[in-house]
Amino acid sequence: MLNILWPAFLVVSIGFAIFSGNLKELNNSIFESTNLAVSLCITLLGTMCLWNGIMQIAGKTSAMKKITNCLKPLMRWLFPNLSKDSKIYQEISMNVVANVLGLGNAATPLRN
Repeated sequence: MLNILWPAFLVVSIGFAIFSGNLKELNNSIFESTNLAVSLCITLLGTMCLWNGIMQIAGKTSAMKKITNCLKPLMRWLFPNLSKDSKIYQEISMNVVANVLGLGNAATPLRN
């Protein structure tokens, strides 16, 4: 459905810009938006690399083990089929902590 909507939006907006004489403003706005999108991607990339690195460091230290122990009762309730000493608890806890910190995009690739 979106493969139809986006080209339709583009064609309609370019058509209105041509007929209203605002093609120059449309062109300027396209380049400004592209510049803003690239700046945002670079900023987010740096931020995600920083926090993903911090989560990797936390995963290799005792801090993550403490957090895992705090979350273990909840994890045992949510995942009753896992063994009590499973390493998966730490993986799930890292993911939960990343999501709680608002690092949803960084939570996906977490791996020890």
